Amino acid sequence: MKQSKYNYILYTNGSGYWYNGLTQCYFQISENLSRKIENSMEDLVAIKETSPIFYEKLLENGFIVPEDIDERDIIRKKYHEAVNDKNYFLVVLPTLNCNFKCWYCIQNHKVSIMKEDTMNALKRHIDYMIEEVGIESLHLDWFGGEPFMFFDQVIAPISKYAVEKCKLKGLPYMTSATTNGYFLIPRVLSQLQELGFRQFQITLDGEKRVHDKVKFTKGCDSAFERVLSNINNMLIVNKNVTLFLRINYTHHNLSMRLVEEVNKQVCPEVRDRIFISPKKVWQESVDKSFGSRLSDVVNCFENSGYKISNAIGQIGFTPCYVNKKYYNAINYNGHIVKCTACNDLYEEKPKGILKEDGTIEWHDDFDLKCFSPSFENPRCLACKELPVCMGLCPKNFLAGENFCKFDSMDEVFEDELLKFLVKQCTK
Repeated sequence: MKQSKYNYILYTNGSGYWYNGLTQCYFQISENLSRKIENSMEDLVAIKETSPIFYEKLLENGFIVPEDIDERDIIRKKYHEAVNDKNYFLVVLPTLNCNFKCWYCIQNHKVSIMKEDTMNALKRHIDYMIEEVGIESLHLDWFGGEPFMFFDQVIAPISKYAVEKCKLKGLPYMTSATTNGYFLIPRVLSQLQELGFRQFQITLDGEKRVHDKVKFTKGCDSAFERVLSNINNMLIVNKNVTLFLRINYTHHNLSMRLVEEVNKQVCPEVRDRIFISPKKVWQESVDKSFGSRLSDVVNCFENSGYKISNAIGQIGFTPCYVNKKYYNAINYNGHIVKCTACNDLYEEKPKGILKEDGTIEWHDDFDLKCFSPSFENPRCLACKELPVCMGLCPKNFLAGENFCKFDSMDEVFEDELLKFLVKQCTK
């Protein structure tokens, strides 16, 4: 037997926290006992003889493995299973246009709307994936641009069709959306449940004064107040909806005042269905010292009744859903892409085309290239974080780039892992 390559043993406040990145198993014991066992891990035979029950626990949860096991082969197997998972995640962009012009946005907003012939092909695509391919569930996700600019024209009819089709076939179904929240007016909110909506992602850009400088439009005094009011109303009306409130932060726009201002707009009764998800804007430099300030704000949100989105412990064994065979994004014009965070949305020669019969025609085997594991390189294969990270972003990998995604984060991985473990073990 040997130790797993992916063990973490971390300490705080008199406790030792053990975590295995491959199995995602963890436990807490006293610091004294933890250090004693940690120092004995080189002699697993002795641990087995003196503490057979604990030894079996380590073996069962992947902290020790047979000598002839290469854990990287397990990772490869899990990656293959995740890539071929038949739960279909379909992103649809009704438009590339938007009512806001955020400075950090990667998209070039374009006046556009999905036409009827593309919508019909999209319906046939749903039919094809259910009846011919045999998907096991359908998750329809609305993206843009700002998708709710065309709720009546595109979102409602397509969602209704998907709901009825999946109900007829007995197939699990849900709808979600990434939106700025501006158009979530009462008339729209009243239809969300029947259209299968269960999840939203909406972004704030810091406290009110900052957000309203980033997102503004004629006839609206405060986008911050309007969006949060819409969120509050949406969660009151729709009891089955959860929200990921993404906080796009720089090192200058994050403060405790943000929590106070959000609390003024969001009633306590719905806060437990809001997951706070801080994300540094990509143009901002890395500052590892910023982690403590970020934690203070996140903790303040949690103390106010919100949930915290934490990717640790929620590993899907791919670096991105782009790698999945049963994931596609359909642009307003019927062009098919895998990544929506790049210029592929605007190319005259797209990666793929949605055909009239509902099938997809890929160019240059682009879909097959996306399935390639980006972690098959010496750096990733030797990395302790491999089963948590799973390698390069597919977009960067296909572009020939090679860097560690953790290098671009303000947070220190082991610090974030320890916070996660403490929280999980004290529930």
